[in-house]
Amino acid sequence: MKVTQKNVRVFHIEIDDEASFLDYFRKNSLLLKEFFLLIEGNITKNIAFVLEQSGVCYKEINHCAIRFGGIKKEAPLVEEEPLKKESVSETLPEQQTKQLPKLKLYDRPIRSGEEIVESLPIVIFGRVNSGAKVFCEESMSIYGIIDGLVQCDGDYIVLSGISPRGHLIFNGEIVDREMLKQNVLQKIVMRDNVIEIKEVV
Repeated sequence: MKVTQKNVRVFHIEIDDEASFLDYFRKNSLLLKEFFLLIEGNITKNIAFVLEQSGVCYKEINHCAIRFGGIKKEAPLVEEEPLKKESVSETLPEQQTKQLPKLKLYDRPIRSGEEIVESLPIVIFGRVNSGAKVFCEESMSIYGIIDGLVQCDGDYIVLSGISPRGHLIFNGEIVDREMLKQNVLQKIVMRDNVIEIKEVV
């Protein structure tokens, strides 16, 4: 027997109505195939047929004791100590005083088939090509067109457009391409669980 722990990207879907679920699934099926689906609610024969035919991986969780919910990680509060004057001889060696990077910079396109997973904020000066996947726990800025899959769980994402083949998930919500303008720099934030999009001027 072999047991390995895996980190799996999931979508938690609660079905209220068959027609609205089927409409949502048909519009987003290409994107949802990239995720494991946890489904609550009544999985009718029609829904089960569509899910099976699409080839997605899913699990009905109506009787699951685990509660699923997004928990935003807060940075722990750190009390600042008063600054002490140090003589030159008391300073730490250069290696110990180096700070960790504050963001990850990609000054190139993200190639098809490439998968990037980051816990730091990301800046991409290039296109996210079709077949590329970018997952980031923090905020992102993408200055090329999104033609692949991008998932951002940070406070904001700045982008300049999504192609018809591109997909964007922001804080668990699939962003409708029709809400965005092409070749215009825009900032997306979430306030009270509602996505807000503003042009960056």
